[in-house]
Amino acid sequence: MLFKLISLSNFESEITEEKKPVLLAYIRRDHDYKEQIDVLYSISKNYGGALKVCMLDEDSFDAFGVKLGIEGDPTFIGYYNGKEKGRILGKTDRETLISFVSRNLYLIASYTSD
Repeated sequence: MLFKLISLSNFESEITEEKKPVLLAYIRRDHDYKEQIDVLYSISKNYGGALKVCMLDEDSFDAFGVKLGIEGDPTFIGYYNGKEKGRILGKTDRETLISFVSRNLYLIASYTSD
């Protein structure tokens, strides 16, 4: 698996305490699930170790929906240094997600790294 499953028990250590950029996906199993997972895999491969790609565990959806203010499915949230830097609500394609990551996470990390 190219991305980490996130639950209530590991959210802090995997997201808010992470120093590199993180892309967190909230994707329910529906008719678009496989397509959106394929996009997520592609992003994970594209950025290698420079971006941590995570997906919310389905058992934690209800709790995270409230905690993170998720208003729809799918939702992709970008974090850097534990802070949200942007989000995409709704189905997306590879190019749109790459643009989002580049604009909101990857460039930020490039300018602030030692």
